[in-house]
Amino acid sequence: MRRTTAIAAGLAATLLGAMALVGPASAAPPPSPAPDSALEGQSAPEPVSPLQTQQQTLRRKAMEQVTSAQDARAVAPAAPAGISGAAGTVRVGQDYVEVAQQRTDKIFVVLAEFGDQVDNTTMYKGQVQYGGTPGPVHNTIVDPATTNDNHTIWRPDFDRAYYQDLYFNRTKGANSLRNYLQVQSSGRYDITGYVSDWVKLPYNEARYGSDLCDGGRQCPNSWDMVRDSLAAWYNGELARGRTPADIKAQLAEYDQRDPYDYDHDGNFNEPDGYIDNYEVVHAGVDQTWGGGAQGAGALWAHRWFAYWPARGSAGPAGNKQGGTPVGDSGIWVGDYLTAGENSGLGLVAHENGHLLLGLPDLYASTGGNGVTFWSLMSDASYLSRENGATGEYPGDLDAWSKLQLGWLSYDTAQAGTESTHVLGVSSYNTADKQAVLVNLPRREVSTPLVAPFQGASQWWSGKGDYLDETLTRSLDLTGAGTASVSAKSRYWIEQDYDYLYGEVSTDNGATWKGVGGTVDGAPIPAVNGRPGLTGTSAGWVDVTYNLDAYAGGTVLFRVRYVTDTNTSENGFLLDTVTVRAGDRVVLSDDVETGDNGWTARGFTRIGDTGVKSYPRSYLVENRRYVAYGQFLQTGPYNFGWAGVAGRTEQVERYPYQDGVLVWLWDPYFSDNTTREHPGSGMILPVDVRAAPMRFASGNLVNPRGQVFDATLGLKYTDAVTLHRAGVATTFRRQAPVAAFDDHTGTYWYADNPDLGVKVPDSHTRIEVVREHAQGRETTVRVGRSS
Repeated sequence: MRRTTAIAAGLAATLLGAMALVGPASAAPPPSPAPDSALEGQSAPEPVSPLQTQQQTLRRKAMEQVTSAQDARAVAPAAPAGISGAAGTVRVGQDYVEVAQQRTDKIFVVLAEFGDQVDNTTMYKGQVQYGGTPGPVHNTIVDPATTNDNHTIWRPDFDRAYYQDLYFNRTKGANSLRNYLQVQSSGRYDITGYVSDWVKLPYNEARYGSDLCDGGRQCPNSWDMVRDSLAAWYNGELARGRTPADIKAQLAEYDQRDPYDYDHDGNFNEPDGYIDNYEVVHAGVDQTWGGGAQGAGALWAHRWFAYWPARGSAGPAGNKQGGTPVGDSGIWVGDYLTAGENSGLGLVAHENGHLLLGLPDLYASTGGNGVTFWSLMSDASYLSRENGATGEYPGDLDAWSKLQLGWLSYDTAQAGTESTHVLGVSSYNTADKQAVLVNLPRREVSTPLVAPFQGASQWWSGKGDYLDETLTRSLDLTGAGTASVSAKSRYWIEQDYDYLYGEVSTDNGATWKGVGGTVDGAPIPAVNGRPGLTGTSAGWVDVTYNLDAYAGGTVLFRVRYVTDTNTSENGFLLDTVTVRAGDRVVLSDDVETGDNGWTARGFTRIGDTGVKSYPRSYLVENRRYVAYGQFLQTGPYNFGWAGVAGRTEQVERYPYQDGVLVWLWDPYFSDNTTREHPGSGMILPVDVRAAPMRFASGNLVNPRGQVFDATLGLKYTDAVTLHRAGVATTFRRQAPVAAFDDHTGTYWYADNPDLGVKVPDSHTRIEVVREHAQGRETTVRVGRSS
């Protein structure tokens, strides 16, 4: 018999134990809206700071570089033996980003209950902003058994030992964050840490959790909870007789990482003055599930960076990114997450997907999409055992998320080209690959611009977020006392956020210095001492860079276009370039005869239209009921009795169908909010049975239910019965769908626009040809559409 698993000996016990996970006797998250809502039990859109946005943008661009192998500057050390994909650190422009999470991280957890102070005086648009009632303190969540609730996590005592186990229990089969991450990473990633006793905050929960602010839902008053929880913990430790030096030494153990590479040296394993991973578990029910007695005054589970607008003025010496200090220790907290007392491992794992691993949410910020229970970074944070509590167990990360982390073992294939692949389970590494990455023709996006200043060609910087594009050449300025570079230019650059710089290097590109000049005779303005073009030009303008300081030598000169993480405009055009050294014309370039000595990185020669291409891929993974994948069979839920007296808190369970799941990865999009771009997103699963499902009433089934049978396979689906407002609809079992075909298939429908995927027509067919050992060894053929 062929061996189907090949797992390192030290990992085997964890994985085998996970397959038969036995969790604590508890239950999970409360009510929700109507049963066809896309937002049942879903978090508010995750708030982000500029650092977090930058990190996610860098990683996306790094993965584009690595998977398309188009950038020779990418640094990708060899992956662990037998594992495909990039590992290590990748350079993106002038910055670095990690594309492999292979280490042990430390987490600092404080348990915080709320105080008696109530703020009834602060007003927001004519109403009390905070208000509410005192508390809650821990262990006051209502026993769900008393309210006919079959889904809420509850126990009589949420004590310190419970959370110590929830986070760090290393026992085989224990339902802990540590064991979950070990399985997802196939042994590459581990955690240790500390959990405090319950501390008390000065204010009630509404003071920290009120949704009344201009941002709505996620308000910065939650930062005050971070500040006050740290103060309560620190002062409590002093009251116990610990010295400040002793406390500081403990805190320093939790500052081992530089996750945003603040000193730009590519070394992420060094202290940066901030606790790496600070987490607050607060008393009461998270607002993700209605907030319990606190309702709209309850906190949402989220990850954020506290007080980030104070960057530049607040923070540890040399790295002032905002945040709040921990007493007088000199150590700060910026990044944090918070979750409710009974959130369960599912939600804790999801939020740590953000905090520990830097993963983005894959659900839609408005409306719904098809990711749902197929990924931890969507709704798989709310799974359970059979008849268990919603959210007590997490589901697997999707293949794309594992690819970002360097945890995915995968084959590659080409669109419309014959190849055969044997896939093991996607939950963890085996002797077979977890997935196939099928490279597709690149998406080309045209940007109408303007005709060149003269002739048929001009240089264009490109358009996009987080660009760092350069156009460089060597200039011989010997024998001259003055020098300049002048050109015709036209530009559309986001005002005060994106810039075009002129730069010179005298050491063959090792270092660069900015140079000043003029635009139509007026000085190029400087920001923080660096002259840079920003805003929109009034038509074609004359741009001149003064190189007098470099006259007499040979230098490298470049124009460099740099954008931030969002709101990109059309960029920078360059034509008719003249270089003078004294009275001598060194270069007269009309951009009509090729690159003419320029080295372009990101810049392209165009006519009146710019074209940028983006890589696209299918990711094909084998989802089976093993390890945390088993909870796809027992955990998906539906609130089927909304509006039915005495049953509104009851859910019914139904199985997602195991099999081969095809995802479309399209980096042109930076999110999965399909309501804004129907049928398209950054990473979406293709439902091979995408025809809309409707209840007997005619209403569409919610997104979670629509995609339960999205997989390819060789067996019939299960019949499923779902209720809406207490009325049952049975969806009969369906015949096997063995093949996906992007030329002949239909995977998006206009009458259910938030779901489905508009796949490219690449004449690619992906077919399951064999399932062995209950699908744990599945053969997939990639080929051309017939």
